[in-house]
Amino acid sequence: MGLTLTLTDTELPASPAFIEFLHATITGGDYHVGTWYLQQEELLDHDGERFEGLADKVRAVMQHPQGTQAIMRSYRFFKEMLTGKMDTLRDLRRFHFIFVIGIPRTGGTYLTKQFYRAAGIDYTKVQNALAHDGFPHLATLSFPDNRYNVHTTSLLQLAEYLTMVEIYFTRHGRLAYQGGIVVPKKFTKAVYNFPLIRALLGAQASFLFTVRHPLAVIQSVLDKSGGMPENERFAVRSAIERWALDDWTQWQVPEAEVMRRNYVDVMLQYWKRFHFQAAMSGILAMTNTQVVPYTPSAMSNIVVEYYRQFGIALEPEPFKTSTPPHFPDKEAAAQQVINEVEQCWHYLGSPFPTEALAGKS
Repeated sequence: MGLTLTLTDTELPASPAFIEFLHATITGGDYHVGTWYLQQEELLDHDGERFEGLADKVRAVMQHPQGTQAIMRSYRFFKEMLTGKMDTLRDLRRFHFIFVIGIPRTGGTYLTKQFYRAAGIDYTKVQNALAHDGFPHLATLSFPDNRYNVHTTSLLQLAEYLTMVEIYFTRHGRLAYQGGIVVPKKFTKAVYNFPLIRALLGAQASFLFTVRHPLAVIQSVLDKSGGMPENERFAVRSAIERWALDDWTQWQVPEAEVMRRNYVDVMLQYWKRFHFQAAMSGILAMTNTQVVPYTPSAMSNIVVEYYRQFGIALEPEPFKTSTPPHFPDKEAAAQQVINEVEQCWHYLGSPFPTEALAGKS
């Protein structure tokens, strides 16, 4: 008995970020970079006008042979991930991915920039979707507003990202490591479907997991999001705060209730669950994973070591720390979540760098 299953691009449309990338590639225009590479000056607010004129870009991409070829390539990757029958995905073995994973504001931007420097690529010209967080959007299974399947959309976006890698690094890749062209990526959301990343790319990847004191993370988010909200209640003004809210609602806490809670308390629990998720996902058990605490010495040392392995004569850029946290009434709560994460990691066979975080940098 034969059965034909048809899915159209109406049901699974190409992502705006992918269209944006293809349009810039085809026309020779500038990629949408945003401010991803600005470690301290980076703003975390929403970019609501970014995709204006997208319909015109879609038409231009679909009318160009390179555009249609790239879109078909992404759907081919998507199909192979859906079925588990790898064919063209094997072509990606010529790349070596360096995934920098960690909750936001833990030094991942700095490390990603240093790897682009090593590759001889000007990171100020790399599209944010290719280099930084947010794309592809991996998340726990859900059906938002009964409109789409998060896992299916994640697969398609991952297929699009891999197509972008092929196009961009075939043209610009200049550094080889362990038999592949180096592809750096800050990939916070990898924790939410790491088995997928491991199955597809784990054998040809290096993973750096960044860790920072939770109160320092919270202070850094506040510094970039407009300061502490009124009455110290949680508010969503940035992508990171949106991700924290998503984490809470995934655990069946209504959004309205989250918004009534203390800001620091909400973010502490997000920090804790993110690190629980990382431990449970299997990232820390990988032999090609290194945990990097958020300290100037740890950050610069890991870069120097990679530069040595790459065989390049290059010095890391200075690593800058931000405003020290000042939440005296939350010290005990923060220590409690650190203890819980340390215990979780210990039970799963991974040491947590508690002592390295004591300075709260």
